[in-house]
Amino acid sequence: MTTRKNSSGPVMNHDPFQEMGTSAESADDGVGLNATSPAAEVTALDAKENIVTLGESLTIQEVAGMLETLRRSLELGGTVTLNAGDLDQVDGAGIQLLCTFVKEAVNQHIEVKWSATAEKLQSAAELLGLLEVLNLPIKQAA
Repeated sequence: MTTRKNSSGPVMNHDPFQEMGTSAESADDGVGLNATSPAAEVTALDAKENIVTLGESLTIQEVAGMLETLRRSLELGGTVTLNAGDLDQVDGAGIQLLCTFVKEAVNQHIEVKWSATAEKLQSAAELLGLLEVLNLPIKQAA
């Protein structure tokens, strides 16, 4: 049986926000995906209220489009409200993106709130010990 050591090191070593330039051009990842991929269509950014809707799926296929959406929400400043109420699928890449986004928001003194969270996101974050990192509400046992 393998046990994991608790460490105070970073949750992840790769910061996708660090690689982003201020250019408005689409970033090609070498596989033909870019910031204007169809994944961006399942997300919405309401600039007036700075609300980001995560859609039904946040997996490795949607991360490229969501990265651009989250980057734009940071540029708007203020409070960013994430809506994950419809999220039905989330994988490690999606969780990593959300962790990086929240970390970057904190660094920029931008508050991140959740208007809705799906049970799958809540469960994945709890399993990985990332509820606090993602600023997700901790559900109390009944």
